[in-house]
Amino acid sequence: MKRYTVNGKGLAGLQLEETHPPGPPGSGEVCVDVRAVSLNYRDLMVADGRYGGEQNPAIVACSDMAGVVVEVGPDVTDVEPGDRVLNAPFRCWPAGTMNAKWEKTFVGGNGVDGVLAQQIIYPADALVSVPDHFTFREGSTLTIAGLTAWAAVVTHGKARPGDWVLVHGTGGVSIFALQIARLVGARTILSTAHEAKAERAKREFGVTEVIDYRQHGWPQRVAEITSGCGVDVVVEVAGGRSLGPSIQSCAYGGRVSLVGVLDGMESTINVRDLLRRQVTVRGILMESTEELRAVAHAYDVAKIRPHISRVFSFDQTAKAYEYLQSQQHIGKVVIDLMEGDETNTSLK
Repeated sequence: MKRYTVNGKGLAGLQLEETHPPGPPGSGEVCVDVRAVSLNYRDLMVADGRYGGEQNPAIVACSDMAGVVVEVGPDVTDVEPGDRVLNAPFRCWPAGTMNAKWEKTFVGGNGVDGVLAQQIIYPADALVSVPDHFTFREGSTLTIAGLTAWAAVVTHGKARPGDWVLVHGTGGVSIFALQIARLVGARTILSTAHEAKAERAKREFGVTEVIDYRQHGWPQRVAEITSGCGVDVVVEVAGGRSLGPSIQSCAYGGRVSLVGVLDGMESTINVRDLLRRQVTVRGILMESTEELRAVAHAYDVAKIRPHISRVFSFDQTAKAYEYLQSQQHIGKVVIDLMEGDETNTSLK
């Protein structure tokens, strides 16, 4: 079989390898034919050493896949050959609060093999059924981006009908957050510097208002939009310099879901802003398999679909990484393992 590995030394270290298929699944495990893999910003960080440093030896890339079960190991009762499945990002985080042992099972980084391979072995209880109306491409997008957005807006953001939700940017997590906020009846404010992306977000994802985060004092604009109240939930994908103004934008009792570090690891905040409005800042490192089942079920019941910006073939994996790095995308970038070079298509 074929697989791609990364070593933390940059995209030049992204290598296509030919190797033996994985051995038979052990107790509680299944073998999956991978059909599609989606990319996340984390995959760029792992590839260039910003997430876990140099990977020595190199590891199989990526965290998100959808595929078909082809073989089950002993003691597997809830999954059978032929099932369409997607993976939880942690090989072990069944439910509840993360702990140090489970954190080490996050796939696709820190020495743990990922899923960008034609076949993988995975714990059966860390697999979730692909919604019936999803393609494999769509199913592969839920693992990190869909789950993170669900945790940010619903699990910990606790957004309710009529709430205001502020979302930064138009990447995978952000577009999922807009969809999920709309699903629960919340109103959304999108922060972006791209006019064309803003117009698409209004048209396709029901965004209520758009602000330009480059403008000085944009929290005041948020206050104007919300009649002076501020937002109830912030999906903070940037961190860095963005975190302080996001806190300033909150209503009394507002919740900031910190899910990314696009703007850097260090932030300066005014503690008084936290105290005065009793704002909660919650770090979001995806969520458990239980929560992944919840978001998959929500999309299944609502019959809505993830937004895929572009699809690349397995042979075009390096181009897929480069496209994600270019930040031209709206939503998710997907690698289809079942197609040839002609798969390089843009999905509107």
